[in-house]
Amino acid sequence: MQLRYPKSFFKLLSVGFLLAVLPLGAALLADTVAIGRLSAQSRQAVFDTARIAHGSRQLAESVTALERSALQGLVLRDEALWQTYRVRRQEFLDYGEHLGQLPLDGDTRNLLATLLKTEAEIDDQVTGPERRKMTTQQLSRSYAKVFTLSRQLLSYANEAIDREAEALRIRAEETESRAWRQLIVVLPAAIFLVAGFTYLLGKPIGQLEAGIRSLGEHRFEQPIHVEGPQDLEQLGERLEWLRLRLAHLEEQKSRFLRHVSHELKTPLTAVREGSNLLAEGVAGPLSTRQQEIVAILWENSMHLQRLIEGLLRHGETEFLQSKLNIQPVQPREIMQAVAEKQRIALEARQLKLDLVAEPFTMQSDPDRLRVILDNLLSNAVKYSPEGGTIRLSAQQEGSLMRLQVLDDGPGVAAVDRPFVFDAFYRGRATAKGAVKSTGLGLSICRDHVETLGGTIEIGEGRGDFTVILPRGEING
Repeated sequence: MQLRYPKSFFKLLSVGFLLAVLPLGAALLADTVAIGRLSAQSRQAVFDTARIAHGSRQLAESVTALERSALQGLVLRDEALWQTYRVRRQEFLDYGEHLGQLPLDGDTRNLLATLLKTEAEIDDQVTGPERRKMTTQQLSRSYAKVFTLSRQLLSYANEAIDREAEALRIRAEETESRAWRQLIVVLPAAIFLVAGFTYLLGKPIGQLEAGIRSLGEHRFEQPIHVEGPQDLEQLGERLEWLRLRLAHLEEQKSRFLRHVSHELKTPLTAVREGSNLLAEGVAGPLSTRQQEIVAILWENSMHLQRLIEGLLRHGETEFLQSKLNIQPVQPREIMQAVAEKQRIALEARQLKLDLVAEPFTMQSDPDRLRVILDNLLSNAVKYSPEGGTIRLSAQQEGSLMRLQVLDDGPGVAAVDRPFVFDAFYRGRATAKGAVKSTGLGLSICRDHVETLGGTIEIGEGRGDFTVILPRGEING
């Protein structure tokens, strides 16, 4: 079953965010409600237990005042004292009634009823016809029972506070345990949703990134296909159109370079051979003016040949950016081969080549290394004064290889340094010899150096180029 994406990337992002947040929000809401309920219950329980304790304390204190008033009335037999007794008793009854209205447990309520009943029996004795026969000892013993019941009632109230506190602790632990259970269930679900939508979001973005990288690396053979929201799929289709367009342009460029090479080779060869025949006098002796014209023809034919070769090498450099042929190479052998190739140019300008290289092996692309050396040495030949010396050296420095080309030329001017590696840029220094610079050699050299993971630096004061390349892993 194929996965159906929404039309918009932002809609997919919003849905993913909401689905990831929803279980966490639901758990948070449930915990908030549970904690709110627990808080309300706690406040009500604390309030009720405080009222019960306060009412029990008032009732116990009123028993003492009531006993004192009854004893005074019994001893002094003063009607005003009995009036005070009745006021105290009414306070006692009010306290008992108020306490009875509170949420008491069964034992506490039974004890309160026994207390009120015992006090009522005492009141019947104190206010009834048998009052004159009642002694203070009897009255004290009677109120001692009431006092004991009131103290027991206060003790029950304190125990009720402890029980309510324990019940609150248990409810708090249950609420905490419920919150942890919800977290254990909700968190993996949220992580699963986040991971799922991360995959859904990352897949089309990764496909877009891979497509853009392949275009940047000139790899046009792999089609670009993006699966995802409609807007991202449309973006992938535009990238695919761009890939096809670039591939077509690349093919046209390669075809053009091949055609130029093929079409110009024959007339250029004819011009060069004709110039040689004229210079050698095959068609008859030449005058001084005619010799000058033949020299100009020869010089320009060589210039045209170098331009064509430079353009072809530049196109080859771009083509080889995606291809590496890493193998064990001997830098010294490549240096010697390049020096032999440049031997005629060196002899023509009476230049001395000092080649210094240790016999070591490195892992690199021999063709790219050859192009680097050939361009740097050719550049040194162009800008060296006649009779000068060119020093070509290679040495290993740990995991690196340092390649240096020194000549006696003027070097690169400060104003040319930022641009000397740009294609077709020619600096202010004037090249020696008959063939002018095309401005492509150093650009090609830098491209190959960067492809091999190295750097190229320019020295000061004279012709000085240093290339640093990784030696790679050497086995054996």
